[in-house]
Amino acid sequence: MKIHPDNHRPRLFAAGVVALLLQGCTGQVTEIKEVVCDPPTAIAGTDQSVSLGALVVLDGSGSLDCNDALPDTLTWTFDALPVDSELDNSRITVGEDPAKSSFQPDVAGTYVLRLVATDEKEQVSAPDVVLVTVTNSNSKPVADCGGNLTANEDVRLDMDGSASFDPEAQALSYNWTLSSMPGCSALTANSVYNGQTPTPSLVPDCGGVFVVGLVVGDGVQWSDPAFCSVTVAGQNQGPVADAGASRALSPCSPQTAELNGFGSYDPEGVTLTFRWSVLEVPAGSNITDNSLSDTSAANPSFTWDVPGDYSFQLQVSDGTSWSAPDVVTLTFQEEQDNHPPQANAGDDASITTETDCSTAAYVFTCEDCPSEEVDLDGSGSTDSRDGDELSFLWSDPSGTATILSPTSPITTATVPGFPSVYNTATVKTWDLLLTVEDCADEDTDRMTITYTCTGTYN
Repeated sequence: MKIHPDNHRPRLFAAGVVALLLQGCTGQVTEIKEVVCDPPTAIAGTDQSVSLGALVVLDGSGSLDCNDALPDTLTWTFDALPVDSELDNSRITVGEDPAKSSFQPDVAGTYVLRLVATDEKEQVSAPDVVLVTVTNSNSKPVADCGGNLTANEDVRLDMDGSASFDPEAQALSYNWTLSSMPGCSALTANSVYNGQTPTPSLVPDCGGVFVVGLVVGDGVQWSDPAFCSVTVAGQNQGPVADAGASRALSPCSPQTAELNGFGSYDPEGVTLTFRWSVLEVPAGSNITDNSLSDTSAANPSFTWDVPGDYSFQLQVSDGTSWSAPDVVTLTFQEEQDNHPPQANAGDDASITTETDCSTAAYVFTCEDCPSEEVDLDGSGSTDSRDGDELSFLWSDPSGTATILSPTSPITTATVPGFPSVYNTATVKTWDLLLTVEDCADEDTDRMTITYTCTGTYN
């Protein structure tokens, strides 16, 4: 909501008169009146809504003094700030255009700014305010360290992180570090040259596996780290960690999940040592490293407690050096994210038969139509979107058909016999239902058995 004085436009009026009596050569007295202006009017502009990370431009160009000109001075101050903001008035910058100032929000929330105008006679306007609503719609940038590399000892290796990007196309800042190095190395985390640029370099000082890490910032937040290994020629080749494929697990998945690092290997075939750690868990989760059944096992298990994304890091050692870390994310979906299965009861079935009839005194007597067995096949039912295990149930609403194994996807149904009529096709139908169910949802499909029986006389 904007607040302006009632008089948006300064008025020019005679607030006082100073009379000077001047006598010229004619002896005539001239009276000069000094006109005094109203104080100027400050107009802070319209309220704004911006994304966190954007520069906020404050525009007081609508402010006026009594001569319809921009007042001599426009002064902006913060009237209110979000709770977590650390800004003060010194962070408001006056631009080349004196009517415009700017500031960079540091947190999401509502900023209230006050504008006061002062004219050349040092008359001060009533204040006007503008509201700036800052929303945190900014997505984290994504770091890309360029992939794993090989190098030679004491030879400079150039790296390339220029494939890193920001979803909102903001300019990036870079921070490279040496995350790990073989035991023979004297390098430190800061041994990456030009580590604040997208294309730094490294000079490995011994054989083994070095791991470089990269994070990039968009001015608001930093990316998750990206890790790349640098394998330096030497007697030992470093091992490779494989934490398995990231995957989403449906709400029907067991509460206990297992990690899988069996894809890890050492080029020389050395037995590996495993080291798992928890990188990230959903809000409200109590999962820590201690929640893993065995952080040194190839396939530790854990019991997840709330739906969401759980990320784990794996490193392996061959006794000489540790591998570059590999990360896997398991996403446990909420029950409302479950997708129902699709039941498929198979094709409809048709039975056609004839019975023998005999005659006596022009009255025909026919044998009964026999009971018949029909194959049922519900194996086409799926839970293709979640891959959940399904339960099956065949049923006959009429209660007259007999189903051999009602809970099996493939079974047989026997329909009962019935009287036949000479020279007449008697048709009976049965609508059998197949219901398939995962842990949360179900679906039903129908298949129809049509039985046509005619009495004949030969």
